[in-house]
Amino acid sequence: MTAKTLTLRLPAEAYERATALAERRRQSLNRLFQDGLALLDQQEREKRLYDDFTAIAEAGADETDVEFAIAAQTQATTSS
Repeated sequence: MTAKTLTLRLPAEAYERATALAERRRQSLNRLFQDGLALLDQQEREKRLYDDFTAIAEAGADETDVEFAIAAQTQATTSS
């Protein structure tokens, strides 16, 4: 993995809060921001998945026939 460098401008108050949080968590500011970005990315993916499933449910049974995929899904989830 190739690392990239990013310059981040924060208001002094935000920087102080971030520094204090990183110290409480016993981690660097770099790791704090990496973890924060990973959390935001995970939340966004979960929201998109939720929204997609909501759209499927709202489409109604006639529009969402997924019976054809059950066998393949079962095989994929039980195979090692």
